[in-house]
Amino acid sequence: MVTLPGEKSISTKTQQLLQKTLLNWQQWQTTSKLDYQPEVVRELVGGRTNKTFLVAAGDFQAVVRINSLVSSKLGIDRQREARILGLLQSTGLVPKVYFIDAEVLVSEFIEGDCLNSKSLKNTHIMESLSAALRLVQSVKMPDGIPRNYLEYCQNYFAHLNGDIVSLSVKEQIEAAALEVDTEEWEPVICHHDMVPENIILNERGLFIIDWEYAALGHPRLDFIRLYDGDYGLTGQQEGAMRSLFKVKQAMDKLWLAVQL
Repeated sequence: MVTLPGEKSISTKTQQLLQKTLLNWQQWQTTSKLDYQPEVVRELVGGRTNKTFLVAAGDFQAVVRINSLVSSKLGIDRQREARILGLLQSTGLVPKVYFIDAEVLVSEFIEGDCLNSKSLKNTHIMESLSAALRLVQSVKMPDGIPRNYLEYCQNYFAHLNGDIVSLSVKEQIEAAALEVDTEEWEPVICHHDMVPENIILNERGLFIIDWEYAALGHPRLDFIRLYDGDYGLTGQQEGAMRSLFKVKQAMDKLWLAVQL
């Protein structure tokens, strides 16, 4: 049985997966040699989707993420996440992956400060973040299937309880998503959850974490999510991006609604 420091207990399923992952520590593809099994240091709080733990063995530290049992309901594809993380390893912008399967992710622990609304306005950080996103978008994903935003929103609708979303609002969201899908744009690797809390800054540079919603997607969506549709848009572009901004807002609200 795994018990967190402070005698905080965890669910049986999470406990079993965490214990299994720790027992299989010799399968982890770490960059530094591990001589013995890591132990749980503490639970990492803040995320709503999964259970995440900091583990350590001597100077070695890692993050063990136990995936949500309702990943598909939330629009998450674990195979796609694993592929994208693999493609992005060489960029130095994402945590190193030590082990990954359908239920668990073991990755590098990135220490540093998460960005916030104030730091996002820092000119140097804006430039670094823009460069990072351009690098991510330059990485090709052969045979990848671009996200269909209409189908993605409809997947959320299918999992809603009751009449949380009115028919008129549903039709507005579907119309905006269809407009985005039918516009001409080149699909790129898109994080789709690019919030300040998922961007860490330290002396080594800038890192982007939590790629579980990533897919080939619209090249402007990550910028719009960070800067509320105002970043880097001319008047003409602002009009063209109005539907994308509506879809972004809808996905955020639907993500919350399916968990009620």
